[in-house]
Amino acid sequence: MSFRARLLTLCGVLTGLLALLVLGILFSPDRVQARTSGQPLLTGVSVQKIDGIDIIVKGETKVLLRKTARGWDTPSGARVYPASADRITTFLRTVTGLTRTSLVSSDARHLSELGLSTDAARLLNLHQAGAPDVGLLVGKRGPSGDADYVQVPGQESVYLARGSLAFFLAQDPSYWYELHVLPEDVQGTTIAAITVSGSLRMDDSGANVLRESYTLKRPSAEKQDQWVVGSPERPADRVTAGAMANSLAMLEGVDFAEASGGKTSPVGVGRLEISVATFRGRTYSISATRGPEPGKVLITTSWSPWTYVVNALLLQRVVLPEATLTATR
Repeated sequence: MSFRARLLTLCGVLTGLLALLVLGILFSPDRVQARTSGQPLLTGVSVQKIDGIDIIVKGETKVLLRKTARGWDTPSGARVYPASADRITTFLRTVTGLTRTSLVSSDARHLSELGLSTDAARLLNLHQAGAPDVGLLVGKRGPSGDADYVQVPGQESVYLARGSLAFFLAQDPSYWYELHVLPEDVQGTTIAAITVSGSLRMDDSGANVLRESYTLKRPSAEKQDQWVVGSPERPADRVTAGAMANSLAMLEGVDFAEASGGKTSPVGVGRLEISVATFRGRTYSISATRGPEPGKVLITTSWSPWTYVVNALLLQRVVLPEATLTATR
């Protein structure tokens, strides 16, 4: 073989070795981790596309959430209750925002100690409209207490994901209920008038009674602070009246009466009626009676089939005495 041929052969061998070296560097575990660090843990997942969520613990579905034309629902026993779109959206943003930043292990032998064994891991299953389901296995809380060990099913890598996954996954199904009594269009700034009538005995002693009959209103959305109350009308304290309107708009229950056993209010305690009118001409009616448990009231509405269990203290913030509304600060 001539010198030229030997030289060409040597150059070819060196080129091949150099290519293997470069490929080895590029595809080394450290390099792969560096390139993927910061990328989404769940690829191709969009909050807008997700129309179902399953949280499965030890093979049993603990929480089931489904998106419908009217919003989110969650089954509980034989009933299907409305679910909180705000809480679900916050949860989904947490999940879809997880990134591949802290690789913990790529060895299946460590799954058990990380809480990711088949019998210990919690499975989060996301259903997507027009796309395949996406899963996420969640293990133990990390040593710092602000992150969880997570793994995508079918992949070996385990990551330490910062966020509030442990908080959401620890919640009972009732956490996901939509328990705001009034519809979304009722806000502190959209309420035009609040009419209160009736009498409600809050406890057996009879010393704590809500007994009111008045209308609190304002002339327009542009004149937010010009509240008047009673007949004849008297100026109401703008701060107190505004706080009452905001408390009413945000009134939230702790459970549905059907979910807690469908207990009824004691007899002879009275009923308080609240009517809410908005600047858009809509009117909503609420009826409150005392609940079967101390410190609780039952609220029914004119537009919903549900009965809400509400803390009595919240109702007392919603229905202030007329004298309190007219007191100047």
